[in-house]
Amino acid sequence: MSDKDLQASKDILWRHLSQLPAFRALIRSIEHRLILELGSLPRPLLDIGCGDGHFAQETIKTAEVGIDIAHVSLVEASKRGVYGHLDVASAWNIPYRSGAFATVLANCAVEHMPQLEGVFGEVARVLRPGGKFIFSVPTDQLNKNLLVAATLDRVGAKRQAARYREWFRKMQVHYHMYAPDEWQRRIEAHGFKVKLRRGYVSPRATQYLELGHYYGVPNLLTRKVTGKWVAWAWRPRFALEEAVLAPRVLEEDVPNSSCCFFVAEKL
Repeated sequence: MSDKDLQASKDILWRHLSQLPAFRALIRSIEHRLILELGSLPRPLLDIGCGDGHFAQETIKTAEVGIDIAHVSLVEASKRGVYGHLDVASAWNIPYRSGAFATVLANCAVEHMPQLEGVFGEVARVLRPGGKFIFSVPTDQLNKNLLVAATLDRVGAKRQAARYREWFRKMQVHYHMYAPDEWQRRIEAHGFKVKLRRGYVSPRATQYLELGHYYGVPNLLTRKVTGKWVAWAWRPRFALEEAVLAPRVLEEDVPNSSCCFFVAEKL
């Protein structure tokens, strides 16, 4: 790891850390780096499960269309000036013509959608031949990497560990958590060919992500009072978080990674 790479990692991290709780900033920063490495994305682009538009604003800058089922998120997204058009719509019933897009992006989105096969089918429909589907998802390793559960396992509290993992899954609203090979099988069954697959969020990074849900409670209170996750984005105040998290942003394909990044091409 060179000093130049570490500084680039810190700069990416800061763009998210200045606006998000640290645990979300960590995972968004890794995904940000992976998106940047792809270079310019073919247009027009559809962002499914776009949320409040923060990730798109920081990474791809603009998108022709964004959809989400949460109207309140789209209100915030509309203020960012990222999307040419926004629709309240589900990804398993996309309201656009077949072959309308050259790229579909789903960043940490499809795992939250119960109708996964319907989502993949709709993405295949709205993409033109040769179009790219870029998506990131959790794997079946995520809950295995949880620190609290692993600690309970070590002391013989297997039942409590299982309950904690299930609680964490529900808290994260994860309907789908598969091994990378299974994710690849499922998308390729819909007429895609996976061109790139990278594991991310190492077991160590997963522990930071997990524990961050607890020490991020003040961010939640700030959000309720001010409408922002971070009220005072003064970078020196975040020096410790940057020092701890920046090396994790550069990790890639670490064994037993908790998430996987895919680029699939429609055949």
